[in-house]
Amino acid sequence: MSEQATLERRYRRLLACYPRAFRRENEEEILAVLLACAQDGQQRPGLAASADLIKGAMRAWLRPAPGQPRNVRMAIRLMYAGVAAHLAALVTVVATTGSVRSAVARGYPGLAAAQNSVSVNLVIDYVGLSIGIIVWLVLTWALVRGRAWARIATAGYFVSMTLSMLISVGGGSAVYAPADLSVGAVVWLIALAACVLLFTRTSGRFYCPQPRAVTPWHGTFGRL
Repeated sequence: MSEQATLERRYRRLLACYPRAFRRENEEEILAVLLACAQDGQQRPGLAASADLIKGAMRAWLRPAPGQPRNVRMAIRLMYAGVAAHLAALVTVVATTGSVRSAVARGYPGLAAAQNSVSVNLVIDYVGLSIGIIVWLVLTWALVRGRAWARIATAGYFVSMTLSMLISVGGGSAVYAPADLSVGAVVWLIALAACVLLFTRTSGRFYCPQPRAVTPWHGTFGRL
């Protein structure tokens, strides 16, 4: 396989991240520009070009649906902020692992069961936050595309977050993991604000439009 063919195949893999309709209209043109700008003997997409293609794919998938009211646009911006907050929460949990273990060790000296419980809870936090990031991205995409089910799913996810927060507070997170709890509270507040905006009357009309009334037709036979 030639060097250009190898580079083209790898560029097409990146372009496969775009929506199908976008690829149908623009893929060949974008690919031609990318290949024309490639270095002699280049076989792999450059880091900058790869980053631009991935960012472009995200913008294409998250492009607002036409006719979005202001409340929906604000809710979607909060959903974007929620993705960043989830990532911050995951980083915080990883960064504060040592301090959490130390705090539990001081509170329960010599108790191995307490340390084992911390390890289990940390793994649950890692997995839960990672899944939460994926769920949040899917919900954001669905809300952007105007999917009615996404409102209900977002509300359900908010309820699960609330229960998780209550369990964490009951388990002593405020004492042993205050940083984790603080970041989690920020995510919870963002989700609360997004849900409030999504369930306003204006947002409801956007996601669940009322069917138009059918005007009766009175033709010639109708007047007989």
